[in-house]
Amino acid sequence: MEPDEFIDKVKGHFGEKILSAELISANRVHVEVDQENLVELASYVKHELGFNYPDMLIGTDRPDEGIIELIYYVGRMDAPLLVGLTTKVNRDNPVITSMTRMWNGFEWFERETFDLLGVLFEGHPDLRRIYLPEDWDGYPLREDYIYKRPRFRKPEDFDPDYYQKKF
Repeated sequence: MEPDEFIDKVKGHFGEKILSAELISANRVHVEVDQENLVELASYVKHELGFNYPDMLIGTDRPDEGIIELIYYVGRMDAPLLVGLTTKVNRDNPVITSMTRMWNGFEWFERETFDLLGVLFEGHPDLRRIYLPEDWDGYPLREDYIYKRPRFRKPEDFDPDYYQKKF
């Protein structure tokens, strides 16, 4: 499928629901919708247009706009076209429907986005931190995040007789 053909089909099917649809490069297209229309767009792109390969999810904090932008990239194994399904969530209440029911391959990417940006994916089968400890405070990829060096404790801090018992 050619990029122009993809854009025409999506615009023809969704009309005013499409906020923007643009060719980013020779084989990459971005289609932006409100988050309320994302699941419907994703279903159409997967089931009607055959984009069944989840490639990646990118989240970008935009504090000056009060949003977090999400781009779900999907592709087809038989075509070089990569489609970015773009939407925005409120930065103060970043909740969106999980795409894992549509594409299982987004499970890991959504966990990563939750862990580093704080986006809550409703319906995700296992939404928990993936890199940072569960008690980590904040989300490191947010622009206003202030790193506080964690205090690491050595085994002897817990038990003064640690080395006596160990050896």
